[in-house]
Amino acid sequence: MAEHDRDQLEHHCPDSHGHGSPNPHGSSQVHEEQHNFKEHNKNYFNEHGHHYNDHPDGHELARRLGAAMINAYPFEEDSTLVLDYACGTGLISRQLAAHAKCIVGVDISQTMVDQYNQSLFNQGIPPEEMRAVCCDLTTEAPNQLDGMKFDVVVCASAYHHFPSIEDVTKALASYLKPGGSLLVTDLMKLPSAESVQALFPTGSLKSNLVAHKGGFQEADIKAVFESAGLIDFSFVTACKAKIHGQPVQIFLASGTKEVAEA
Repeated sequence: MAEHDRDQLEHHCPDSHGHGSPNPHGSSQVHEEQHNFKEHNKNYFNEHGHHYNDHPDGHELARRLGAAMINAYPFEEDSTLVLDYACGTGLISRQLAAHAKCIVGVDISQTMVDQYNQSLFNQGIPPEEMRAVCCDLTTEAPNQLDGMKFDVVVCASAYHHFPSIEDVTKALASYLKPGGSLLVTDLMKLPSAESVQALFPTGSLKSNLVAHKGGFQEADIKAVFESAGLIDFSFVTACKAKIHGQPVQIFLASGTKEVAEA
């Protein structure tokens, strides 16, 4: 969340190596670039996560994106298990909480996870209903979530931070139950280089956090969903917003994990 909208959408999308495309410099450089982006994001949000909830625009955007997710999937408060990836401090999780049986948030920033869990403790919400853990689901480490599978996996305003959205999508799809849905929100493709520069000025600190600065086209997201084995792909406008004075559109993409034939 990176949480979702990290600083009102500090996360964003496609560029040179982000979709798992071939890299002329070889796999070692790809690995190094991915590691660097992860470390930059983890360090940044560990340092600044204590103030993440201070931005009212972030709460409003989370409300609107949460409403779009609720409209896109038939949540059942007595049965739906949700994984909120790049959960940040839990802004999206809180929007979905009344519609789910259990929500597990995951983030690579320990500070964000601590903020998420402290908020739950303050409200008296038990971890059986809602909790966050600090880990990276794209690694090969086994049983990071104790073998849990989920009806819905959500990832809001974080894809632009991920060097390889293909790797992330495959990882998230692996945590879905058969018939479960992946819901992703992020920036639609920006209209011009000037718009990209206004959102992520060259050389700025935030520029180093964002692997994909130009926003995503539908084809970008559809390709990685299909590569992850997801079907029934959908791509719609979730809402419109302004970031640093720039008008942007935020998409909601969804796909379903196929149920194997008996």
